[in-house]
Amino acid sequence: MMTVMSDSDEDLHANEDSSLIKGEKSVREHGVGKISGKAWGRVKNIMTRSQKYPNSVYFILGNEFCERFSYYGMGAVLILYLTNWLGFSEDVGTSIFHSFIMLCYFTPLFGAILADGYIGRYKTILILSLVYATGNLIMAFTALPPPEWYGPAIGLILIGLGTGGIKPNVSSFGADQFRADQEKERYTFFSAFYFSINLGSMLSIVLTPILRADVKCYGNECYPLAFGIPAALMILATIIFIAGSSLYKKVPASGNLMKRVLKCILYGLCGKMRNCGDPNKKEHWLYYAENKFESDFIREVQILLKVLFMFFPAPFFWALSSQQGSRWTLQAEKLNGDLGVFGTLKPDQMSALNPFLILILIPIFEKLVYPCCEKCNFLTRPLQRMSAGMVLTVISFIMAGLLQIKIETSLESPLKDTESGISFYNALHCDINIKMGGTLSYKIAPYEKSDYKVITAGKYKVDVKSCLPSVSREMSLVPLNATRIFVWSKHSNTTDIKIVDDFHSHPSDGNSKLSVLNGGALPGAQVVVVHSSHQGNISNQSGVFYPSSEQERLSFHTIAPGRYKIYWQDSAKGNWTKLNSSITIGQGAVYNLLIARNETKVVTRLLTSVEVNSVSILWMVPQYFVVTVGEVLFSITGLAFAYSQAPTTMKSVVQAAWLMTTAIGSLVVVIVVQVQYFTSQVAEFMFFAALMALGTIMFMVMSCFYTYYNTSCLDDREDLITKEDNGDIPLNDSNHPKNK
Repeated sequence: MMTVMSDSDEDLHANEDSSLIKGEKSVREHGVGKISGKAWGRVKNIMTRSQKYPNSVYFILGNEFCERFSYYGMGAVLILYLTNWLGFSEDVGTSIFHSFIMLCYFTPLFGAILADGYIGRYKTILILSLVYATGNLIMAFTALPPPEWYGPAIGLILIGLGTGGIKPNVSSFGADQFRADQEKERYTFFSAFYFSINLGSMLSIVLTPILRADVKCYGNECYPLAFGIPAALMILATIIFIAGSSLYKKVPASGNLMKRVLKCILYGLCGKMRNCGDPNKKEHWLYYAENKFESDFIREVQILLKVLFMFFPAPFFWALSSQQGSRWTLQAEKLNGDLGVFGTLKPDQMSALNPFLILILIPIFEKLVYPCCEKCNFLTRPLQRMSAGMVLTVISFIMAGLLQIKIETSLESPLKDTESGISFYNALHCDINIKMGGTLSYKIAPYEKSDYKVITAGKYKVDVKSCLPSVSREMSLVPLNATRIFVWSKHSNTTDIKIVDDFHSHPSDGNSKLSVLNGGALPGAQVVVVHSSHQGNISNQSGVFYPSSEQERLSFHTIAPGRYKIYWQDSAKGNWTKLNSSITIGQGAVYNLLIARNETKVVTRLLTSVEVNSVSILWMVPQYFVVTVGEVLFSITGLAFAYSQAPTTMKSVVQAAWLMTTAIGSLVVVIVVQVQYFTSQVAEFMFFAALMALGTIMFMVMSCFYTYYNTSCLDDREDLITKEDNGDIPLNDSNHPKNK
């Protein structure tokens, strides 16, 4: 049934090799003088290792690519759909989104039980793929006007059941297609499988948001198309899977497996408890289940529990992976994405670097790194590779913490409970002298601003002297609030003071903020700031629009980095007029655009309140590279380990348990984040790194005591089931030892 693996890779399939050689000798002794062509082919494959993937595997890989494209494509626009189209608040939309993700990672257990215990992997994948595609179609059709929530709710539930149900079965079903003597090919299959996952996800993350935003069907966005493409890909995935049905090897279900496993454990525990006081009975607790279950099944339960025990530290890894997808994106928002002639890299685009690097690193590891490791006898065991991946992940988060320290040193300190921030802007054509509270004084040149000053909140008197009549104003500075004070002239012979709120921190989305002060040069005019690449007529929807009514509040609007032209509109005539000057917007900055008059000329001046992000976003590339190498070592190896070490009748169940560690890891992150114990992002990064380091140490200690097993594999006889009407085939035990 299952055997402990030997210490030598050359012993792999030794029993089969020796039987072939003995068979050759026996045949010659009987005068036949030759071996069948099948036997020669098996000897050649074993000696040269030049074996090919079964043709059925390519249908499974194609199915996985399309399914992952569908899943990630739909997920890429889901949060915007929930908030922008269905009208949920950001908090409610985020909760719905994460509830959907949790559903997707907890339902694999039900799909695994259905496959291993009742209808087999093939039928489970087929049925749940149809459920999955139905959910996608519901999402696409219910995205048509008018907006309603119950249709998408049904669609998301069906998608969660479908994608979760097939997750543990597709990889196991693909591994089932290999013969017993294709152990290395089976291992590389998991790399190809992971490659398909990331290729589909990367393409969908890039393409689906473009379909949503750039195609106009209902309003400014097109959610029916953004959901329709993933639906079409899921239908295609199902068609591809069905197309290979005549080639598949199908493992039969083993009955109500989980019920038998739980009974076996319960009988063993009860028997142990009954005899715990007897000094003559020191047997393993499963010993007491032998009178109810056959020894082979008890042995499988032992291996199942041992493999599941090895998964215990895995959630620590996925907790960090979840942080890499969310917290690292937030970190990127504080960095400068200006790449010169290569354009500007947005913070959320950095997340595509992970799947991109995976696509590059998988073939490098398979063709170069792993062969070199085998020659050097380094990282040859699965648990060694997984441990190395966990160590690298810890290092990547330490790197993220160090980068965060560099970021925070470039940022201004937040205001304290008793403090307020203040800055002055001169929109006059002459110098101004300002005195405030008897302690602060400024001299500001025309169309310039003062430095930002942090002072104690309270009431102050402001005196302004200039070439125009002097003016004084009483004002109150609110704690924890920044204030702008504009000195301007509504009429050519008066001085006016405008006191408005300020925005004095780096924008959190990687864009910038812009406010426009019309300092009397264009009375009652509306302003629109248009990107220089804009073609066609100008309207208030051509760019960032500042209506004349907002000039009283001087509101800040989000604006993307780039070069812009400025247009103003006379409310009476309605024509848009271009100002002679243009402005350049950086990333992560806060700007105030002054439009003033110097005698007969209109003057524009872009004043920077918060400087652009000073740390380059390229500093994130090393930590992304390290964490991706860790993911390749841990995730792909973990998939292969979960399949190879799982008992014959429990392959999908163990795969489901492996996937559920992702959900548990996400739950750990949610708990830590919701508690809000950490006020510093650096402390949070280091906490997760320490948590992962603890999990890594536990995993490495546990792996030292783990004994590898070679569980049952599919036979390689030519009469294996290859047609749909032949039904499922049983597993045959493989007693070939494997490298420990």
